[in-house]
Amino acid sequence: MDKILQQFLAIAESGSFSRAAQLLSVTQPTLTFNIRKLEESLGVTLFKRTARGAILTPYGVTLFQNARVMRKLYDNTIDQIDRQRIQSELTISIGVGYTWWILFLRDWVFERRSSHPDAPVHVSVGNQLRCMDQLLAGEISMFLGHETPGMAAEFNTRFVPFGSAKQGYFVRKGHPLLNGPQAFEAIQAYPAVAVGSPEERYERLFLRDRDAFGNPRFRMQPNSFSSNSMSVCVEYILKSEGVLRFTSVVAKELEEKGLHQITLRDDQAERPARVGIYATHSAERDPRLAALLEEIQALGASKLATMGLD
Repeated sequence: MDKILQQFLAIAESGSFSRAAQLLSVTQPTLTFNIRKLEESLGVTLFKRTARGAILTPYGVTLFQNARVMRKLYDNTIDQIDRQRIQSELTISIGVGYTWWILFLRDWVFERRSSHPDAPVHVSVGNQLRCMDQLLAGEISMFLGHETPGMAAEFNTRFVPFGSAKQGYFVRKGHPLLNGPQAFEAIQAYPAVAVGSPEERYERLFLRDRDAFGNPRFRMQPNSFSSNSMSVCVEYILKSEGVLRFTSVVAKELEEKGLHQITLRDDQAERPARVGIYATHSAERDPRLAALLEEIQALGASKLATMGLD
């Protein structure tokens, strides 16, 4: 808003040139000079000086009423522009699996919401295939999950690790597989339950890796069950003989839902797999995304370190 109009409003609202000068941190002669210039440009007198202070003339009242509207419009415009800037600079669109959401990303998102209440946040929950599809389409900026060998190079993206974790197998209370250490053959005899979407459109992400099609992670088996909802999978397991293959770092959270981890035989233990963040190479050239990736990487590494899994 014009500086002289701001000074005019300060005088009209305070009723005094001297008080307005103090509020605006300018000298009274400067204020008097600027108001005289404003009056000359309008060809009217705006204030009448009296023993009680500066009183608006009828012309001054008209300007005062309209200048207040102008100030309100100006302030609203600046506020809208500022919100647009925040949305543009601080918008987060990130993909994540159930494991990393409940392990640490959930708390991070809630804390960020407190510090940046106007910044939009979009979280897409899904497995690697769905998240990679969204990453390549530009729907998300990055996603967290287990490393799928070859996938980053295949699509000219990068994988930034922050630790490693093992997979586990989970069943309902009283399941026969909880009676002692088990071999994979015994586990595979029961229906498999998977959290994710078996849609065929995601298979194009692995067209060069024909062997991946035989992996039960990417192909539904007879009598198996899958859903993109963790809650639905848990409900299914609690009512069936199904076995959920899922990240063992959330064994405690799954036990609270009624799922118990199967003990594997010593010679059957799975090796830890790297976990981290998938992002496009363009994220490195964007200072905001690069800083965001580094922050989440450090947070994930810290969380896994506290669990002895770094």
